[in-house]
Amino acid sequence: MKKARVDVTITDDGNCFVYTSENIFATPLLFSDWRTWKTCGVFDGQTLTNTLVSDPVQEGGTDYSFPQASNDASVVCLFRSRPSPNVPRRDIIMGADGIYTPLTSVDTDRGCDVSYDGSTVVYAEEDSDGVLQTYLYDRQSSTKTKISDAATKRAKWPRTSAHGTRTVFVSQKAATDPTLTSSSSGLKYDEAWIYQRGTGEPEQIANLAGQQCNRTYMYELMVKDHGLAAVAAEFSSPSKLGNGGTPCQYYAAKGVTSGAGTISLGDNGASISGDGRFVVYGANYDLSTIRGTHEAKSTVSARNLFLFDATLGLTWQITKEGNQSQLEDYCCPTASGSVQRGTCSLRNEMKGFCCWQRPCGHPTVDQRISSDGKSIVFWGDGFPDATHVNQDWDIFHYHIPTSTLTTITRTSNKNFDEAYAEISSGGDVVAWTSDYDFASGESITSTNQIFTSRLALGCSNNQDALNYDPSPDVEVCCEFAESSAPPATGRSIVTLELHGDADKMLSAIPFNGSSGFCSNYMAAVRADVACSLGLPPTHVEVTADACASWGREGIEVDVCILSDDAATLSAALVAQVSDPASRIWSGYITKTLRAAHPKTPPVDPLEALQLIITQSPPEPLVSEAVMCAVIIDFSLDFGVTSEVVCTLDFGLTTGRRRLSQAAGLAKGRMLQGAAIVYTVTIVDTFAAAPLAAWINDPANQAGLVLSSELSSKTNSTINIVSVEAAVVPVPPGPGPPSNAPPPPSSP
Repeated sequence: MKKARVDVTITDDGNCFVYTSENIFATPLLFSDWRTWKTCGVFDGQTLTNTLVSDPVQEGGTDYSFPQASNDASVVCLFRSRPSPNVPRRDIIMGADGIYTPLTSVDTDRGCDVSYDGSTVVYAEEDSDGVLQTYLYDRQSSTKTKISDAATKRAKWPRTSAHGTRTVFVSQKAATDPTLTSSSSGLKYDEAWIYQRGTGEPEQIANLAGQQCNRTYMYELMVKDHGLAAVAAEFSSPSKLGNGGTPCQYYAAKGVTSGAGTISLGDNGASISGDGRFVVYGANYDLSTIRGTHEAKSTVSARNLFLFDATLGLTWQITKEGNQSQLEDYCCPTASGSVQRGTCSLRNEMKGFCCWQRPCGHPTVDQRISSDGKSIVFWGDGFPDATHVNQDWDIFHYHIPTSTLTTITRTSNKNFDEAYAEISSGGDVVAWTSDYDFASGESITSTNQIFTSRLALGCSNNQDALNYDPSPDVEVCCEFAESSAPPATGRSIVTLELHGDADKMLSAIPFNGSSGFCSNYMAAVRADVACSLGLPPTHVEVTADACASWGREGIEVDVCILSDDAATLSAALVAQVSDPASRIWSGYITKTLRAAHPKTPPVDPLEALQLIITQSPPEPLVSEAVMCAVIIDFSLDFGVTSEVVCTLDFGLTTGRRRLSQAAGLAKGRMLQGAAIVYTVTIVDTFAAAPLAAWINDPANQAGLVLSSELSSKTNSTINIVSVEAAVVPVPPGPGPPSNAPPPPSSP
């Protein structure tokens, strides 16, 4: 069996794979010489082909590795390792249409990448001063441009967007603060930067300065927990903690500090989406700027996955550690006996080294984002989920628009790792290197192989969707033909309020891209609402009356549903907002909603709702004042105002007056032993349709709620046996004041 290397890239939109393996064809080269191949047709119904991608004129003893390729693999970049006396021995080669050209002239192996369209190659190489820099090579003009920031100490791991317009890389800085380290060269850390063609200098998108692990502060916390004498007996000064990594992780896991600040982006760099909007990376710094309303604040003690949105200026923490209470179940079963309860020394316990204190897991090790910007693949050990095994690398898939996490592999054996994952442009194909043969169920730790999985990305909530799948591997948003025009009639508006500091978001958008912020934000809300309701995006409009007023207090938008069934769909949206388990709360931006019950302003100035309420005999009758007060009270969340008009009809007698003037008993004619039927009408600028839907939903038990409230208000036993609600035309007569013209009168 040939041995595959740990490197694979997916091409041809998920149908082909470019990777390195031992020589598999009969050539003068040795079997152990590493070459790069393109393999296609591995899925059912396809024809298997293997094509050599690296230079066919390969010197003996030369190895190729870590290939990156354009979507059609016509352009590749490769690491080349040559035997002595070649200079350089390690360089980066560009292959384009069968021509192989060295891009570097000094030893380097710190990253290269090729744009989806093959127009651009980016790579790292030392400059004349011996400083590692990142460069962009434009194939059309055959020009090379340095793109790293001027203050970098070491720039590496460049990765570029689909057309090479944006490139992300990591840049090393150093802090010489003695509270952090005793090293004369300072404490080094790597941050994320992004370069955009035509704008000159790159801009920073992940700022780690001032957030490093501080051993002096850790020493102070240890003294606070254990007393100065006890700590000093074990550690005479903060310098005895080294760089303080273990206590920094411990106190971060404990929630005392916001992040451990020991793992930056230098190990594996970052990955960028095809349009340059999204960047993903791993770190154990607390870098998130927003989270979902119903998401608890997560600790950041181990390397977590972060997603930066360059269009909205947001940074999300994708993986979650939970809190320290989960550590023991995950870490202690595989920990050394010397750090278990009952055996862990006081010295170790002081610095947080015991198995129930120190985070041992890896929520992510490395990650890639799909070119379409919708999916992330990453590998880690599932920390802190105790059903996973510490340091057993598994593959995970995360769908950004629906916040859906899917476990791709789970071997539950730390000797069987799946790692170095890659993802296709559309996010539906993932590939990885494995120690375990998923076909035979055997160990292949000495002959690693590359495996792949094609996921069914489908929508289950609309059978008319192009991607309808009643049981997909990953639930995604429904897709429709671009010609899915909205109906000519039917409109209903729901006002949504969302968390978010717009000022802070604007300041985080690179390259002066804030001019389109409002429209981009509303487009994100539109996509989420359409996704949650299973509608074409063309059936949803999102507007804002005062976009310029968005600031620290939050964001408010009006969502207009365009449909012949607009009232029902808006009611469904309101119901979803009221249910934290519904799809709207997993939307990319709508998971930050503020209100439990959104306001639903009408298209017309006024709306009317009529309730038919049946009360079992005998008396007492309920007065209009009491009945209206109770109904209005549970209608407040649906936009009923202080100007509401409520009337009550009983039998054949009708009374109409404003609520503030209502008094006395309802009047009418009642047969002996018959049920009492009230007709209550409320008129206001409120969300009549969603309120009707709420009342008519058996799960809300409106009759039971009314019975309880009316009994309490009247000091009697009132038994409401049924409540039916319907939106009706606004009746003529007095109504709440409005600046809009009144509805037209009936002829």
